[in-house]
Amino acid sequence: MEYIQHHQVDKVSNMLERGLDPNYHDPDTGETPLTLAAHLDNMVEIIVTLKNGGAHLDFRSRDGMTALHKAARAKNQIALKTMLDLGASPDYKDRQSLTPLYHTVTVGGDPSCCEVLLRAHASVGCHDENGWHEIHQACRYGHIQHLEHLLFYGADMHVENASGNTALHICALYKQVCTYTVPLMIQSQLHLNSQ
Repeated sequence: MEYIQHHQVDKVSNMLERGLDPNYHDPDTGETPLTLAAHLDNMVEIIVTLKNGGAHLDFRSRDGMTALHKAARAKNQIALKTMLDLGASPDYKDRQSLTPLYHTVTVGGDPSCCEVLLRAHASVGCHDENGWHEIHQACRYGHIQHLEHLLFYGADMHVENASGNTALHICALYKQVCTYTVPLMIQSQLHLNSQ
């Protein structure tokens, strides 16, 4: 794990060649080598080396998240893209049945992570135990560009959470700027109705 943190690709590669199984949990942190690399910067070589050395892309850390979940939470677009290119599933769920897309919408930041997952055919419509979908979370936190991406890729603006609230209700409840989202949602609905 220390070699990964210090970007020592050769040492990681040597350990893998000598038979180290990259699918284990660190006893102190619960991380796997791949989940650790996923939320650090400049890890493309390490991620590829771990994958080539036998790391399972959808192997969960002790907290139930895959490396893709960790990269989404860390807003690490390069790690997301690398793992998706290597075959990681954009729809694998954590212990709360949440996808990397759901996590990237809740943490916000650069909306390119959201777009990368959606372009990789991540399913839209994941919800938490309270019925909050990605679109609700985007409205709750005011992540307008995430909301744009979700609508473009087919998010249902009429979906209700367990309390019966739609995304527009959430905008109002959390006092988020709806002047921009309302036209987008109306335009999205008109587009769907015309098909």
